[in-house]
Amino acid sequence: MWGSGLKPGKALARCILAPGFQRRGVGGHRSGVDGNSESARVIVLGGGLSGLLAAWHLHRRGCAVEVWEASPVPGGWAQTLPWPGPEGQPGYLERGPQGLLVGRDGALDHLLRDLELDLRPTQPKGPRWLGKGGRRQPSPATLTGLLRAPGLGLAGKARMLAEPFIPAGSGTAENLQDFFARRLGEGFAREVLPALVAGVLAAPPERVGLEALPRLKRLEARGGLLLGGLRAGPERTCLPTGGTGALARTLAERLGCVITSQPVQALEPLPEGRWQVHGEGLTREAETVVLALPSHGSAQLLRPLAPGAARELDAIPQLDLRGWHSRHAMVPSWERGIGLLVHPPEGRGLLGAVSLAADDPRGVPGLLQLRAYVGGAYPVAPDLTAWAGVFAELRRWLPELGEAVQVREEACPGAFPLLEPGHGARVARLQADLPPGLHWLGAARFGPGVPDLAEGIAAWAESLSVPRAAGGRS
Repeated sequence: MWGSGLKPGKALARCILAPGFQRRGVGGHRSGVDGNSESARVIVLGGGLSGLLAAWHLHRRGCAVEVWEASPVPGGWAQTLPWPGPEGQPGYLERGPQGLLVGRDGALDHLLRDLELDLRPTQPKGPRWLGKGGRRQPSPATLTGLLRAPGLGLAGKARMLAEPFIPAGSGTAENLQDFFARRLGEGFAREVLPALVAGVLAAPPERVGLEALPRLKRLEARGGLLLGGLRAGPERTCLPTGGTGALARTLAERLGCVITSQPVQALEPLPEGRWQVHGEGLTREAETVVLALPSHGSAQLLRPLAPGAARELDAIPQLDLRGWHSRHAMVPSWERGIGLLVHPPEGRGLLGAVSLAADDPRGVPGLLQLRAYVGGAYPVAPDLTAWAGVFAELRRWLPELGEAVQVREEACPGAFPLLEPGHGARVARLQADLPPGLHWLGAARFGPGVPDLAEGIAAWAESLSVPRAAGGRS
């Protein structure tokens, strides 16, 4: 539940506002490190979700770890931010995902259990739609919607039913368009897939490599999308108390070794494979350095040390996404929340929209809280750079939507790394060029989804041979 005897809004406020992030450490704690120039066994550069996950796994393996984060608050995009209502009522919005998709016994499932996060029970969802052909159709994410998907004839539907009998592919650089055409047929890949991929990865499926969604390859290895999904077990959408940002906040608090407002300036190799990390007013020596920064930040540090790796990082496209949060009068029958995906390019840059349920503690009672997504790899019509144009486009697909009583724009530059076909080979070349003692990870390596990030970083940590702190865990 959302609090112990507290009203939901107050419980959420306590979870979000209580942590006292300070310039040196989270809550003022510096994990036993004082002075201007000291040693740490492992320094993680970047206190977004990737860096926090890396530090968490290293810490649990007994490593002495320290995290440097340039901004005043850790978490990166995975933050839940206050957004008071029109009359000052408590309210919140998500910079990152609206919820966490958790598979049974996966890395994210184990992480949530280890952190003992309170999770809000999953409620039935409201209507989900696909905007295509100028009309609103049932979402193809449901079986009913898939069978009624526009443009899929009887032959296309029969081809989808044959998916369990399709053998696994052997290609190493397949894109999502080719993968789904092979498994579900050309009709599905042409008529349904573009909107689904745009809504998740903000790019056309032919530009996205299979590496961006590693779970697809795992399902195929277990018998295909249908049989592999059944064998893997159901996934559930979870919402931690305090919003999805509670995951990053809890990781930072439990680690107690995050130094905020601490940008890194340079890396210097030392004898015996050690590294000196230079920051603003702070210098540390470390045996291992983990780069968990955005690609351009990692490339800048690596350019004098590993120019080949820096070139590979510079070559990874970064997609800019623009989010529009708005509040409206509640629409009857939308109380459980809605979802809309628009078949590109029909949205002229609008990729989709999703709303909170009426009883979601992040929202304001009596109002519908909507989040619309614009841009990514798709061109945006000039009028969609302002709210008036975005609202007009939303009304094309959601005519029931009333005028907004509140609007907030959230620009997300470089929010999505575009993992193109052949990305796995790029990662291998990058890794081979890294000097000993340097590691690179993040969404640009493992994929932008939180479950894939959790799986990838957990596997990376297990593969490491890293120095342990004296008296650390065995």
